[in-house]
Amino acid sequence: MASDNPIVTLTTDFGLADSYVAEMKAAILRHCRQAILVDVAHQVPRHDILAGSIALERAVAAFDDAIHLAVVDPGVGTDRRMLLVRFDKQIVLCPDNGLITWAWHRRGPATAYELTWQVVPISHTFHGRDWLGPVAGRLAAGESVMSMARPAEAPVLLSVKPAATVAEAEIIHIDRFGNATTNVPAELVERYPLHRTYAQVPIGESVRLIGSSGLLEIAVREGSAAQLLNLKVGDKVQLP
Repeated sequence: MASDNPIVTLTTDFGLADSYVAEMKAAILRHCRQAILVDVAHQVPRHDILAGSIALERAVAAFDDAIHLAVVDPGVGTDRRMLLVRFDKQIVLCPDNGLITWAWHRRGPATAYELTWQVVPISHTFHGRDWLGPVAGRLAAGESVMSMARPAEAPVLLSVKPAATVAEAEIIHIDRFGNATTNVPAELVERYPLHRTYAQVPIGESVRLIGSSGLLEIAVREGSAAQLLNLKVGDKVQLP
């Protein structure tokens, strides 16, 4: 992964009120001073592995060549594995708790490895800083994958997956605007009457369109579909 200015992205539920994000960045830069650090999201809802998984997939989709470090880890300190997952020219580092799910489904094929290298000593409560951060830095500096990991069986995956038919449609994410993203890829709804933009309906009216992630989205123009339509993650969606 070595390059003149390697990119390392960060996706966490750490928030921005504490020092955790800065400490993790310091661990990366300690091994690779020239790394470009890109904050994807640090306001993932606490312990919400699915929301973190969707944010992580968006980061993988956005880059051609990067290392992605993701930490939403309610099981920190337990015996769950730490993963290194390769997607073509990109690498994801994350706990093996389902966080890789959405990228695994939408950005594959991928190859999974289990991290074997770690610094000593290591905190039991901050593996993002003490384990994944140093690994990300070493990879960015040119260290090989196999010097720090070994091939692994398929990772833990959440039950959510891209819909194969419209009958499997469900809401998988609600963003800060209250827009509800479903698991339905654009190609499944080509024959359905959809809008192209939010502005095609009057303010306050609902709209169904293909969002920027290539998935069917339910929104309310200049309003919150989640609030006005009482939508939440996991709700089934019926298409006419």
